[in-house]
Amino acid sequence: MPLDTTTAFGTYHKHRFRRLLWAICDAPLFPSSLRRKLRKKFARKQPGPYDVEFAGINWRLYPEENYCDRIIFARKKLPEAAEHEALIPYLKNNMTFVDIGANVGSYSLFVDRHTESTARILALEPHPKTFQKLKFNLQINNIENATPLQLASGPERTTMQLWSDGGSNIGHTSILKEGTSNAKISVDVDVVPLVDILKDNQIDKIDLLKIDIEGFEDQVLTPFFKSTDQQAWPRLVLIETAHHALWQSDLIGWMKETGYKTVFETKENLLLGLN
Repeated sequence: MPLDTTTAFGTYHKHRFRRLLWAICDAPLFPSSLRRKLRKKFARKQPGPYDVEFAGINWRLYPEENYCDRIIFARKKLPEAAEHEALIPYLKNNMTFVDIGANVGSYSLFVDRHTESTARILALEPHPKTFQKLKFNLQINNIENATPLQLASGPERTTMQLWSDGGSNIGHTSILKEGTSNAKISVDVDVVPLVDILKDNQIDKIDLLKIDIEGFEDQVLTPFFKSTDQQAWPRLVLIETAHHALWQSDLIGWMKETGYKTVFETKENLLLGLN
């Protein structure tokens, strides 16, 4: 699908009936197998992009190739809405937010909106096409306090393959081939340890860290925790646990042993706070 990051926001605003089509084809009352068939037969003929204002945020959406875009466009809600809501009491002006696996920016944009554009935001997204969408969404919301980085994080500086299905959800990517469903294609991405990324960006304090990288979370956080003093650890960590079976160690157990407590939990994510 062609990517447009040059035209002004509002270029693709005539989408009332196309949005209705997507809403019908992606209705949550249908089983996922039927939704896939409906999207393939009808909605994918209208892939976007679409310019939408939702939750006080401007978005350029490509619902045919990204799940997050699809949820915002078709269902008029944020992906992981419960997790977003759970963060609100902890979002303070001038905080520092690190977003690992930023995708198109739903969390980064949400944090910016709820901190009156005073939060320092570091957003990592390694997939080249998704990274361009992230940058554009930050740009059209005039967010100057965010630093987007086209990087993956891991235990060492290297280059690794990032896998995706290459089609209906290129936002669902993983360094681990088994971490993404229907892995078909890969791109080479730069990988840098989190401690080095923070040092390079002059960040020595993290109020909130969100990490969602499809089973590679432990290989980012375990080396970070073991190479830094506890004072540098994030006060809050929102971590996807849906692929914890791919972890090489019991990351959550170790975090709880070292002082983190469960603040909020869903089927796929865990919010931990450091006492």
